[in-house]
Amino acid sequence: MLELPRRFHFPAAVFALAAVLVATLSLRAAQTPPRAPRVLVSWERWPAAGVETAATLAATADAAPAAMSPGWLRLTAKKENDGALVLRAPGGAWDLGAFAEIAVPVRNPGPAPVGVMLEIRDTAAPDGPVKAHPRTYRARAALPADGSTVWLAVPLGTKNPGPLAARFLSMQAAPADFARHGFMDGADIAQISLRLTSAAAGAGIAVGPVQARGVPEPWRDWPESRVFPLVDEFGQYAHRSWPGKISSADDFAARREAEDADLAAHARPRDWNRYGGWAGGPQRRATGFFRVEKIDGQWWMIDPDGRLFWSHGVVRVATRQRVGGVYRGTPLPDREHLFRLPPKDSPLGRFYGTEAPSTRGYYLGKGAHAVYDFLEANLFRKYGEGWTAEFEDRALRRLESWGLNTIANSSDPAVYLRRKTPYTAIVYSAPMGGAEFRVEASDGNWGKLPDPFDPAWRRHMDRVLRTELKDSLNDPWCLGFFVDNELKWGDPCHTAEVVLASPPAQPAKRAFVDVLKNKYADIAALNAAWGAAHADWDALLAATTPPDRGRPDAKADLEMLSDRFIDEYFGGCRAALKAASPHHLYLGARFSHPTWFVTRIAARHCDVISENIYAPTLDVFRLAPGVDLPVLIGEFHFGAPDRGLFDPSLVPVADQAARATAYREYVASALRHPSIVGTHWFQFYDQPATGRFDGENFQTGLVDICDTPYAETIAAVRATAASLYQTRAAAAKKQAPIK
Repeated sequence: MLELPRRFHFPAAVFALAAVLVATLSLRAAQTPPRAPRVLVSWERWPAAGVETAATLAATADAAPAAMSPGWLRLTAKKENDGALVLRAPGGAWDLGAFAEIAVPVRNPGPAPVGVMLEIRDTAAPDGPVKAHPRTYRARAALPADGSTVWLAVPLGTKNPGPLAARFLSMQAAPADFARHGFMDGADIAQISLRLTSAAAGAGIAVGPVQARGVPEPWRDWPESRVFPLVDEFGQYAHRSWPGKISSADDFAARREAEDADLAAHARPRDWNRYGGWAGGPQRRATGFFRVEKIDGQWWMIDPDGRLFWSHGVVRVATRQRVGGVYRGTPLPDREHLFRLPPKDSPLGRFYGTEAPSTRGYYLGKGAHAVYDFLEANLFRKYGEGWTAEFEDRALRRLESWGLNTIANSSDPAVYLRRKTPYTAIVYSAPMGGAEFRVEASDGNWGKLPDPFDPAWRRHMDRVLRTELKDSLNDPWCLGFFVDNELKWGDPCHTAEVVLASPPAQPAKRAFVDVLKNKYADIAALNAAWGAAHADWDALLAATTPPDRGRPDAKADLEMLSDRFIDEYFGGCRAALKAASPHHLYLGARFSHPTWFVTRIAARHCDVISENIYAPTLDVFRLAPGVDLPVLIGEFHFGAPDRGLFDPSLVPVADQAARATAYREYVASALRHPSIVGTHWFQFYDQPATGRFDGENFQTGLVDICDTPYAETIAAVRATAASLYQTRAAAAKKQAPIK
């Protein structure tokens, strides 16, 4: 996710939802001098100068809510999921370089959630796309239907990074105390827009004054001797305090005792059976394994005992990261200045280690490297020599008490093979981090595309299933198998183009040439269709320049070849899985942002479509027309900057209370959706503040790096679980067709 973070792109006409982005770190070890906000636009008068509204949006003056100053505007959608308010800077640009962010208060006075997005642009990118993650210039939220005020805030960037910027190596985000998190130049802001992204016709929001606020990089001029070490001996940010922060090793015993009492006081939902299925719901056909069934317009999983099952889970229930290889802790080379580390010959020295070569990020190509694992060191501090077994036992107790019925992707087999909680498994169809069985000219955030035309590719999958995953074959506690994760499929021409750009020995390319030979009588016919000049079929095989997709015949061939490749891939994955474990579900490829083109092809072979969707809700999610399959959300999360993590998450929110609300809203939207059969939170533990193997340092966890659960989020998980099946069943009674 360092270069291309996991995210879901909705169709162009609909902006993806995400949660409120508030980048200003609220942790306070020392007070930063306040700066009065600068109001850019208020709404005492309407129309306001320099403000445009789309034809699909109505704007009227609105009464101010209690405790707010006057000047609010009511926006109402004339069309479903449409409407924009655009503010243009007088004179061409606002100079807001002295502020940390642009912020707008919004509220939803209606009876149903409404999606909204705030976006800023500087004069260098007033309208077009930019090469940056959208969360660096957008803030998105699902406003609950309770009339509460929510702040949307977007961080401002700068062309003059602080003097310490180069010292925060392999960290997706540095502390906001020393570095800005925005992309758009705060000294040159041209446009601010507010859009309704998920709203029924007639629904709307109230918008308060638009303002610039906050002090950016308050400590950017600190000397290095004061800044570093950046984290303390527990791996926590050293320069701020927050509720729940560990201050000494003595704190661990008290945390353990408090959680024991909490777990004892909260049992799993009473209407769940041993698998977490709905014991009080209707009885369906029992097969001894998980399966899927559509009932009264809704897709469900059915557990081995024949009870309705909805997968409420969490990814990576583990202390280490299993993404092909096994990664742990935080890397040390070139970054020793960040840490306060124990002597290697001390009891805590056992948590030094060596990590496999990274598949991406700063350490890509640098080989195996030293790491230190603060999480495992903290578990040792908390539980002693038996910390491994205690982690496993406690993880299962936590899942049961919290109401999570699935141990999801990339989890520790030592936990899920205890067979106390259902789980998913994953197969990587080609070795991660290498070129074996992959398309040479392809790329992707998690590696190149596997080549399904390579005869050894299928044999590799079969070997992995029957050796590394043999304990899960025919295990009734296993929901099914994912195969691969977030491969880059691109648009309908992309797959064929990268195959044709590969060397002549590429098995898929040789297969493509055979297909083209069968279609065209001779090379001259292909040249005429493509506008090419290949001397013969061997010349086509040797060529590494794909045809011009602008030519209709060439485009049609590229799409046909892409279809062949993708169909061969998903068909091969299904065949390998069903040969090894015929009763298990094929859960798909964990799409990140698929086109409908690839989804339609995958649907020919998958039992379940899996998608990783980082957004505030799933209210605007749609499968490709004509596809009717269950959908499993393989990843989602929300994070906040108020607990010492420098990059809140792919979907940032203001604080822990907002995080809890976001969890409830997201899962509730999934329960309302007739196709969705589960949501899996990413992930069990936070990432290291100083970054994992590829630099990600999000507040991803249900539990922090010192093994303390986030109370607000856990309360939201429990509340969701308590009415999980009732909410799903109630949605069936009032479900409108998904268009």
